[in-house]
Amino acid sequence: MEARAVGQSPGAPTASVGFDAVILAGGRGSRLGGVSKGELEIGGRRLVDIAVVAARDAGARRIIVVGPVAVASPAVVVREEHPFGGPAAGLAAALPSVESPRVLLLACDLPRAAELVALLVGRLESQPAGLCEADNASGPDGAVIVDSDGRVQWLAGLYRAEAVKHALANSPGSGAHGLPLRRVLEHLELARVLDETGAAADIDTPEQLEAARALAAASASPGLPTDQPTTRKEPSAMTEKPKHLPPEALDAWLAEAKRVLELDDDIDVAVVLDVARDVAHNVARPAAPLTTFALGLALGRQSSTADSPEAFARLAELVTERALVWEHQA
Repeated sequence: MEARAVGQSPGAPTASVGFDAVILAGGRGSRLGGVSKGELEIGGRRLVDIAVVAARDAGARRIIVVGPVAVASPAVVVREEHPFGGPAAGLAAALPSVESPRVLLLACDLPRAAELVALLVGRLESQPAGLCEADNASGPDGAVIVDSDGRVQWLAGLYRAEAVKHALANSPGSGAHGLPLRRVLEHLELARVLDETGAAADIDTPEQLEAARALAAASASPGLPTDQPTTRKEPSAMTEKPKHLPPEALDAWLAEAKRVLELDDDIDVAVVLDVARDVAHNVARPAAPLTTFALGLALGRQSSTADSPEAFARLAELVTERALVWEHQA
């Protein structure tokens, strides 16, 4: 994959104190059908490029991107030893390449990354000169974005590098793989920087992707030159709105499907729909039909006509339980 040039963002705030940037782009994108989030385009630019430009224009000395993406030099790409280990593992993989006393940490799925970086750098620049010279970033251990609902956005923060390294070294468990980033950073002494405009909204679902693209189409993205055309991809099966049928239409279609497939079993439509809903919401939309198909295969192999209702209920419960925890373990 070739590296892409990234555009300049005029007017971006530049820090007078040194920091490196780590951009995490190694997630599964499970609720987006398994696509690489960094490769998604908003307003004609890849999400990873938006984050890289935001960090560069704010004055990052080095930019380290973690994940299976190509970026333009001088940013560098590193990979976790075991892919898909989560944000903490990605951060641990990047830290050996960090040379500055502070590290700007960003997720790659923040279309308004430049606004978040401006908030963090502005908080850093507002500190007395003595604090800056002592390698502090808005407090002993750094600053982190908090959204309007009071949720801490750990993947939008400016941290003291040594504090992060110490926190990772002393984290519970045998390593960073699969470790929630919150458990690494929550014990640091951090200044909370309020995001009052919703700039911390990220891209986790097809609906959020479409909303971000619509916003970019309605108004130029931060730093996007006005003479640069905005690209818009045609809707795909992953993002286009599905048809919604009334219950009687579903019953009619199910009866026809059973006739074509020569099935005599009674099918609990509500349970099937519940399984599909939970899988689509917690795993990914394309996983829903795949899962219900697998559920049907398992039912055919593990039950007879007499006990199929009980077997189906048991299998559906197993799949649902797994789907509900998938997002936190993937």
